[in-house]
Amino acid sequence: MILAKGQGASPGRATGTLALSSQAVSDLTARGTPAIYVRNEMDAEDVSTIRACVGIVIARGGITADGAIAARSLGKPCIVGCSTLIVTATEIRAGDVRLFAGASITIDGTTGDIIKP
Repeated sequence: MILAKGQGASPGRATGTLALSSQAVSDLTARGTPAIYVRNEMDAEDVSTIRACVGIVIARGGITADGAIAARSLGKPCIVGCSTLIVTATEIRAGDVRLFAGASITIDGTTGDIIKP
């Protein structure tokens, strides 16, 4: 089920656990669990977190955002500009569908699809 659609900013497809903070990505990857890092905005300071995760979603911004550029340079799938996606500290929402941190999620950085398995 496609949860939301944004703009593909770095090609590829990744499946992992929804992580809404740098600490969550760190905790997941320390256990060997792939993480999808989802934020409203990112900046250059997030590069170490982008390195650790398997894919990135940036709800606001475009393909020239710092996070999108970092994702492309590191070969990580990335989606930007998901205007229908609401990101909070504990969940992401699109319409009536909610996914909480720790849920499984798939992203397609080519099509811009955010998929709820």
